Amino acid sequence: MVSKIVLQALFGNPAMMEAPWTLRAQVIWLTLLAFTTVAASFDGRERRIPNAWNLSGAVTFLGLQVWFGLYISAFVAVFLTGLVMLLPTLYQVWGQGDWKMAMVYGAALGVLPTLVIWWLALFLLKVYSTVVKKFKVRWLQMDTKSGMPVAVFVLLATILFFAALFLM
Repeated sequence: MVSKIVLQALFGNPAMMEAPWTLRAQVIWLTLLAFTTVAASFDGRERRIPNAWNLSGAVTFLGLQVWFGLYISAFVAVFLTGLVMLLPTLYQVWGQGDWKMAMVYGAALGVLPTLVIWWLALFLLKVYSTVVKKFKVRWLQMDTKSGMPVAVFVLLATILFFAALFLM
């Protein structure tokens, strides 16, 4: 029983990854895209994601997981995601709002899908910053004081991740 809960916390609900067109998976993905779109707009404009927005996302996804009967693994996923993402947060790779947003993702998807999305987002961010430096192209304001809005790239990574799952 405990190993099943830990596996679901790590890998997410297998039904979501195997069949992303089911109603349960669509509710999670569409809600996650809406949540991330608003978070990205905050992060793009203000370079912060409000605690109230992250809290509402956590409550929403934990509530959905209670409704789906996966609440124990969702709580474990939030804890494990927060633990795994704490070290980069302490080293200021991203801000605390991004860390809290990652825990919301953990509640929605599980730890490993969250890590894949975050890795892809950081890769996209690195590619973008390299292109900006090389070609002086800017659609986002970037300076050393405010940093880069990670949530914008998390939104792009989430869309790519969902598209890849849906096409498989």
